[in-house]
Amino acid sequence: MLNLQNKRLFSLSGMSNIFMCLFVVCVVFPIKFLVSSSTLYEAGGFIPFVSHYLYAADICFLIGMLFLAFDFLLNENHKFEWNSLKFDRNLLFLSAFFVFFSAISLFFSINLENSFFSLLRVFEFFIIYLLLIFDLIPFKSLIITLLVSVFFSSVIGFAQFILQHSLDLKILGESVVSNSMVGVAKLDFGGFKLLRVYGTFAHPNIFSGFLAISLVFVYVFYKKEFFVKNKLSILILFVLLTVFLLTFSKTTLVALILLPFFLFQKKFTPKMKLFLLAMTGVLMVLALISEVTALERVRFLSISGKLFIDKPFGVGLGNFTEAMSQFSYYKLFPWNYQPVHNVFLLALNEIGFAGLISLLLIFSYGIYETLKNKECVLFALMFVLMIISLFDHYLFSLYQGQFLFWFVMAYVTKSRNQFICDL
Repeated sequence: MLNLQNKRLFSLSGMSNIFMCLFVVCVVFPIKFLVSSSTLYEAGGFIPFVSHYLYAADICFLIGMLFLAFDFLLNENHKFEWNSLKFDRNLLFLSAFFVFFSAISLFFSINLENSFFSLLRVFEFFIIYLLLIFDLIPFKSLIITLLVSVFFSSVIGFAQFILQHSLDLKILGESVVSNSMVGVAKLDFGGFKLLRVYGTFAHPNIFSGFLAISLVFVYVFYKKEFFVKNKLSILILFVLLTVFLLTFSKTTLVALILLPFFLFQKKFTPKMKLFLLAMTGVLMVLALISEVTALERVRFLSISGKLFIDKPFGVGLGNFTEAMSQFSYYKLFPWNYQPVHNVFLLALNEIGFAGLISLLLIFSYGIYETLKNKECVLFALMFVLMIISLFDHYLFSLYQGQFLFWFVMAYVTKSRNQFICDL
């Protein structure tokens, strides 16, 4: 029996699955090498949003694809039958339209090299999306790999919070951060500064997005008994939830607070509903009055509006940061060079109106259908993505965020017609 399992593990398809799981691990622990970077002279510093990297995850993805390709060429038992596949075809077509308009944006690009590298990323994650919904790589293995990876990143994050600085784990992609560094996300309590947890992610907000999605998947596995009830799943849930709170990300916290309001309306008393809405209101007020970034976000919105008026067809994929100085009335410092904190506006500015419409259709269709059919877990995933998209940009602009978007979309697309996990 063991020999049979080993043969399956080290077969071409087994090796492909191993490298795809390593791909997920390397997304959470992002080892990378700089390939290309645009110089924005006004900024006078390194700008990550116009820089492109080769990630260890890319190498794992390519090796996994090679094993999969050889498996198809050499294994005569493989039969690909479109009609037998079960997934939401409408979501597939809408996603394909979004990728198509992303490619068309190259014709309007103000920096073709930047757009080309950005488009390669879109193609890479769209291929992962297709492989998952076409059953060419196992979904459960990748989700478990994601949860285990995020769990270990959470342990690193908890240690960061205790020490108030990073653990010098650059080999795992950890950012160099501390509560005394300029430009690092932290909370200011008078003279005391509290570092927000980064884990192995580029920013606490990205970490919180992964944690929020992971919490939903932990519930799915708990319900399906993939984890041992009341033991392993409870431990993972406790660690993830604790570190999630330590990221101090108000956007994803608002999403998780509002979710029960939509999912269990009939079970909530008027006082409980009022309490949930009050908590949400307090968080939103704190977000507006407690950070200097609130003013920055308003400025980004202004730049976005001016850019659309001047470039209605977009400036090309990945080029918002490249173009923003031309539409700003105030001097931009290096830390000001970042995309508008709204995925929909970012799509409008980079891909144009058609790209925005395709993205809006993806979200509106996904949310409406999952809510209408009471597919509560799928609705929860779409809702979290939507809230993040309204108040941040990383699902569209950063490597880890792009993975999260396409991975969740693949799960929703596949689960709508095959293994719906409901509450």
